[in-house]
Amino acid sequence: MGLTTTSAILLRSIDYGESDRVVTLLGRSTGSLGAIARGARKSQRRFGGGLGLCSIGEAALRERGGSELLTLERFDVTISFPRLGADLVRMGHAAYVAELLAKLCAPRQAEPEIYDLAVVFLELLEAEGASATRLRIFELALLRGLGFAPTLDRCAACGRSDLSTGATIDVRFIAERGGVVCQTCARRGRPMRPSVRVALSRLARTPMAEAALIDLAAPGLALGLAPDVSGGCREALHELIAIHLSAPLRSLEFLSKLTRSMRAKPALASEPIRPEGASSPRGLEREEP
Repeated sequence: MGLTTTSAILLRSIDYGESDRVVTLLGRSTGSLGAIARGARKSQRRFGGGLGLCSIGEAALRERGGSELLTLERFDVTISFPRLGADLVRMGHAAYVAELLAKLCAPRQAEPEIYDLAVVFLELLEAEGASATRLRIFELALLRGLGFAPTLDRCAACGRSDLSTGATIDVRFIAERGGVVCQTCARRGRPMRPSVRVALSRLARTPMAEAALIDLAAPGLALGLAPDVSGGCREALHELIAIHLSAPLRSLEFLSKLTRSMRAKPALASEPIRPEGASSPRGLEREEP
């Protein structure tokens, strides 16, 4: 059978037998797929130690008759992220994004825009450190790319668009209905503050590279989202993502435990590794991811 090559992100790798590994890849031209890498734990020539989480490279794949798993013949790393291994928070964000992609992307369905989105996220994560704001932008962009984008600027039921931007809470967020629903159309669901709804709407329109410049409480005066607004955004998006999953994400549980540990022992929590001269955005290091 012929060889297929594609740029790919390694989303998951588990040991199999004495020397093999089973991997999940997101290929730019192939979509999400599983493959077995024969002798991967011994062969430096074919894999070069490049089967680490979120490594990016050129994958050479061959179909296996009668099996859903392909054979990964070779994986040549083109982009690696050494700082992920030195920073637990960076690693947690990378693992979460990898698990999201593996669980939400349909098998064998090419999603080049989503692949490109993931590459940009990982490059910024490596260069600038973990950011809860950037994670929200990624989640929103991923949901939009998959056709699951939440309705935020109008009622998802009646289409009403004159929604509050002040102190009055006039909508509820109902994941099963695809976004915000005005109180005339819904009597149940979690009330959503206007500040959270407006924040989500702005994040949905923001390029990932601009995440560090956002402050929706006082634009231009500080970095990052206010903690209560960030928390509201996180809760709504995780609720929406959950309805498209068959089981909870293990990486999300790890991130939550890590955040609680950092809060309990702030003196022992190491600062995220940042490029020389970079500042530490307010509220991002110990904020829930």
